[in-house]
Amino acid sequence: MSVLLFTYLLFSLISEFKKCGLKKMMLGSVISSVSLRRCFYLSLMVFVLSTLMAMVIIVKLTPLESSKCHSSNTGTTARVEWSSAMPFGSISHNRHLDNSSLFINNLQSLILNNSDSQNEDQDIKNTETRNKITGLSWKMRSKILPLLMINDTKQIDINYNIHIFYYPWYRSLEYDGVWKHWNHDYLPNWKKNDKRVFPEGRHRPPADIGASYYPSIGCYSSNDPQVIDLHMRQLRETGVGVLVVSWTPPNTPDNTDSVMADLLDAAHRYNLKIAPHIEPYPGRNPINLIQHINGPLLPVIYIYDSYLFPSSAWWELLSERGNLTLRGTEIDAVYIGLLVDSQHRSHIKKSHFDGFYTYFAVNGFSYGSTWKNWKDLNKFAAQNGLMFIPSLGPGYIDTQVRAWNAENIRHRRHGQYYEVAWKNGINSGAKVISITSFNEWHEGTQIEPAKPVSNKDFTYLDYEPEGPNFYLNLTKWWIQQFSYKSISIN
Repeated sequence: MSVLLFTYLLFSLISEFKKCGLKKMMLGSVISSVSLRRCFYLSLMVFVLSTLMAMVIIVKLTPLESSKCHSSNTGTTARVEWSSAMPFGSISHNRHLDNSSLFINNLQSLILNNSDSQNEDQDIKNTETRNKITGLSWKMRSKILPLLMINDTKQIDINYNIHIFYYPWYRSLEYDGVWKHWNHDYLPNWKKNDKRVFPEGRHRPPADIGASYYPSIGCYSSNDPQVIDLHMRQLRETGVGVLVVSWTPPNTPDNTDSVMADLLDAAHRYNLKIAPHIEPYPGRNPINLIQHINGPLLPVIYIYDSYLFPSSAWWELLSERGNLTLRGTEIDAVYIGLLVDSQHRSHIKKSHFDGFYTYFAVNGFSYGSTWKNWKDLNKFAAQNGLMFIPSLGPGYIDTQVRAWNAENIRHRRHGQYYEVAWKNGINSGAKVISITSFNEWHEGTQIEPAKPVSNKDFTYLDYEPEGPNFYLNLTKWWIQQFSYKSISIN
């Protein structure tokens, strides 16, 4: 069709030139300026149209997507959501796309699956394409990325330097016979001088939960093997390597130790690693931690609020010269402390921790969680032989459990906040990055799929129009950027 149109326009141009030539013969030097302009404009029109036709042909035959490079038996073309880890027993959610996204989806029929036989030259071109896309605005990238990921059946490599905080403390009435965490209490205001009145009492699931977003699979139980398997599959698809699992010992209110064995088994099936995130619990101190540490949980251990105990107590355990040293024993490990304030640098160093993390997903909330401080923290870590693990997240909102804490809300802005956090994390030079979180629903830091839900009392936030898998996909993209250390992040 393009060739026929081009041929027609070319013959039209020749015909016009003949007319112009005939006039010149008949009228000599008296040539109408109108005729000359007509010839000029027709020539220009044909040139522009032929150029556009050539561009269309080039786009269709570009090496990245050329039909000559692929089998004609391509099967069904995937749509914009390219994470295939969907809830069990459910149908993939259709995205509410804007006109631009619909236009892109209509073009997808022109793009065929990348061949496994791509040579090294093609890999170089793909890397160059990735570099260019990284420099695009978030709006443009969100539209271009799905095109490049269409039918990408090649499983992404696991990156064990990407850790993500995981919470197995949810219980459901249907599975466990009791609600836990979905029915979270409203917490009392920590600010004693704040006289404002806020909601009190406990949430009543499933319609009313202690979160501002609503999970795609509903109010699940962390004990459910199907839920555990789904979570491991979703995380495996993103390229995350290590789950940092919230842990408290048996006989504590939020006992997560009971599910640890099932998590370890499921993680093993997907080649994922588990690291415990030791939470505060009644009677916790550096000494009694020893009795709870066992082989399967090694070799990385995160300790939340580690600064609550003096560095001298940690030194006894973590220094080779300590009276109760763990170094060189069967429970030696990489022990990671929490850095919140600037002065915690000295505490981390004196305690003989192997490294530190920042946990909070709120830029500006603490010294450690403030993005602009990460380069200095990485420099401090390098100078002292420590591991710096910045923690980044997609946003923050905890007003369904801390109704008085609106000042710390960090809106997601359709992924912009998350992307800026990733850029700062990569630019800091850190060798390990942690993500807050996979499923801390109370604080709204989750990347786990969420769905739109509304009732007469409350309308939950969601990821629309990008769709429920948006933050899994965005995480996958940025893990790949972290893995490609040669890419320049502007």
